[in-house]
Parts: sequence; structure tokens; C-alpha cells
Amino acid sequence: MPYIERAERDKLEAYINDLAEDIARRLSGKPNKQGKRTAQQEEDISGLYKEAILDMADTIIAGEGGKALSPKTPAQKLARQVLEVGRSSSMGWLGGFQYSVTRIIQAVPHIMVVNLEWQAEFRYFLYALTAGAIEQSALEIRTRQVPTGSQWVVDGLVGALFDTKDEYKRRVNIPYEAIQIKKSGDCYDVPFRTEVVDAKDAEGNKGFQEIMRDFRGVTQKKSEDKSI
Repeated sequence: MPYIERAERDKLEAYINDLAEDIARRLSGKPNKQGKRTAQQEEDISGLYKEAILDMADTIIAGEGGKALSPKTPAQKLARQVLEVGRSSSMGWLGGFQYSVTRIIQAVPHIMVVNLEWQAEFRYFLYALTAGAIEQSALEIRTRQVPTGSQWVVDGLVGALFDTKDEYKRRVNIPYEAIQIKKSGDCYDVPFRTEVVDAKDAEGNKGFQEIMRDFRGVTQKKSEDKSI
């Protein structure tokens, strides 16, 4: 992702936290400021993410279209702040938008664990719902009608979301998969594939990395096929 400057992050953090807290509250079923309870099933995190992302996107589209913004929801307030920070940034608002989504999808599970609502911050179940929410949001944003000359706003939002999903896969899900492979074994047995091997960094911390291998003649399953 385009890593925005620390000073710009600091201007967004309070708004990001407010939105993450609101999503976590709705997931847990705790009452809002009006005393109303909005209990959600754990699976509804996908819907809540989509709601927040689309709310942010529509606010940004409106702001870039010259409309006066009177934000009411935490997502709308964050989006307005993203636009304001973007005006003084060399990256514009796209970096702040992607950064905000990236932080939210980490903050909500963390809050749920801290509040003893969930037992773990990451599982494949959560990854699939989060990735699906991001991609579905991008696909819906593609349908937004914008004035001539403003299509770049939609294209930028879609590109930033797909980039966020790709980075979430690379930075979070792939390490999780590597640990599961070392724990339970691989589920691939095709002739050409990556293999997870032990590794250490310069300070001696243990981890894993992938190497690309030719398994023809090595495995005893269908990898024995050498006709490729």
C-alpha cells in the first residue's frame, strides 16, 4: 500500500478508531448512545464492513463532486477526514482511504478479542468474509454513476480496495497458511508447487518462507506424472 506519512496517520487515527469501535459494538450487540441494541451474528462482519466501506466511498465521491458534506455516521466522518488530509498530501486521498480500510479490518477483530467477544483475531473464516466484503464493495462501487471527468474517483476507489485485499492476503493470510501447513501438512500434491520451509531472520527469530520446487519423482501421489 502507499504508506502515508506518520503525521497524516495521526490525523486519521481517532476517526478510524471510532468506526472500528462502532462496528465492534454492533457485532457484540451492545447498546448505542440512544440505548438501542443492534445485536449481530459473527458472520455479519462482512455486511458491516461493506456498509462502512460503501459509506466512505459514497462520501468521497460526493466530496470530489463538489457537494457540501455533513457527515453523520462514523464512516462518513472518517471519509471527510480522509479528503481533508488528502488535500495536503502528495498522494491525495487514495493513500488515506486504503490506509483506513487496512487499519479497520485489523482493529475490529482486536477489539472483539480484547472485549472477550472472540477468542482469536484471525481465522480463515474471518479472512474469507473480510476479503469477500472488500471485493464485493469494489464491485458495487464500479456501478456508481459519476459526472463526466470524475470516473477516476471510482477507478481509484476500486483499485485501492483490490490492492487492500491483495495486501491482506500477502501480509496476513499467507503467513497463517504457512503455519497451518507446518502444523497439519500440505493440501497440494501437484508436480510443481511451493514448499514451506523453516527460516530465520538476521536476529535469529524463527519463521517460514516458501521455495518453488519440482516434485516430479519425489511424491507418491499424482505428482509422479512426469509428462508435464
